[in-house]
Amino acid sequence: MTAPSSNPLLKGAAVLPKGEAFQAMIPRTDMDPLTAGPLDADETQLLNEGLHRFDTGQFWHAHESWEDLWNALKAREAPNGEILLVQGLIQTAAMLLHHQRKNAVGVRKQWAKLEPKLNGWSTAWGLDIATHLEVIESYALDADTWQQTASEHQMPRA
Repeated sequence: MTAPSSNPLLKGAAVLPKGEAFQAMIPRTDMDPLTAGPLDADETQLLNEGLHRFDTGQFWHAHESWEDLWNALKAREAPNGEILLVQGLIQTAAMLLHHQRKNAVGVRKQWAKLEPKLNGWSTAWGLDIATHLEVIESYALDADTWQQTASEHQMPRA
């Protein structure tokens, strides 16, 4: 049985019983910091291409670049945490695209997917993921009021 969510970011969403939601979350503790290994040259190019597109408000194109990176990481069997980190970046781009289009439901759904994937990261590949997550949350909370401009957000660097 599901209950309505008390989280304002998930208006109308149901709270699933423990264990059914976010099956792919990375098990971790405060004593287990997440670290990302090095990317190869092609992976670095895809990351940087996505960053440029993201920083210039081209969220759909950033999503596409990072999806190629995500597929490359899966193909080489990179650590699951790194794969989920990139998936969280892809979902961030999708969330900001929904924000640009004033799609509150899309914003909330993407936030619910990306937050557990990025939560727990401090930095990775020269990016300040923790600061990024804090800022992105403000866009999730802005859904329905639309006071922020998504294209003004740039990925914080470490």
